[in-house]
Amino acid sequence: MKSLAELNKEASEIQLEMRKLLLNNYNIDDGIADKLIVITTITNMRTKLSIIQREIRIRSSE
Repeated sequence: MKSLAELNKEASEIQLEMRKLLLNNYNIDDGIADKLIVITTITNMRTKLSIIQREIRIRSSE
């Protein structure tokens, strides 16, 4: 089981990666396929982030 510090660090890393993807991938030259890959990646990262944040909330309230 991961500690709260590890979970918070992992959540922060995911949020940073999401920001990088969103800020760097809005170029006019990108094709629709590239944009769909970014959207799919962000969706998967948001799912993982929500799971981690839920675990942090549960463990913090104990």
